[in-house]
Amino acid sequence: MGKASIFNPAQQAGNVSSKVVAALERLSEAFRVLLWNEAKQYGLSPIQIQVLIFLQHYPEEKRTVTYLASYFNMTKATISDAVKSLESKKLLIRKAMANDSRSHTLHLVKDGKTLAAKVERFAQPMYDSISQLPADKQDNLLESLLKTIYQLNQQYIITPQTMCLNCRFYEHKTSGHYCHLVKSPLQSGDLRVDCPEFQFPPGQEENNQE
Repeated sequence: MGKASIFNPAQQAGNVSSKVVAALERLSEAFRVLLWNEAKQYGLSPIQIQVLIFLQHYPEEKRTVTYLASYFNMTKATISDAVKSLESKKLLIRKAMANDSRSHTLHLVKDGKTLAAKVERFAQPMYDSISQLPADKQDNLLESLLKTIYQLNQQYIITPQTMCLNCRFYEHKTSGHYCHLVKSPLQSGDLRVDCPEFQFPPGQEENNQE
């Protein structure tokens, strides 16, 4: 007899891990609904909205089709199609890299930046719900989610995220979290999901660029 299904309500009743997984699935459905509603409003696809938002906030060296494909765990072909569509809508342009004219970085034009500022509000209901939790509960939730993401990264289910737990400067000590870059302990709420100073541990960066 195989394992009981995580999604069987009877199994969930006596298994906290199953209930957490089921709850996370409901949250993923909420994101999907919010994203689709926003996409339909502006005649875009969900991934086109995600690309717009990414290009609005991330540095030029990361604004490439290759990086986007890795970041969103999608194929280059899927990202390329989304980029071509946004390009045809005159929301972004490509610029050849100075050191490689065959490669391009992506840049939002004025209309693209304006639209990105509008569509990124799709997640506001999620933010409003989380912000109602007490500060210590938010901190604990952040830490738990980052640990879950880390485990998924270790299994290569999703590409390693540029977060504290994956960083060469991070160490988990008996006293808690510690950052060797700033040479300071970190509270749970200080942990970052995406850090500008992030660096992969030696030997891992090459693997994550393949």
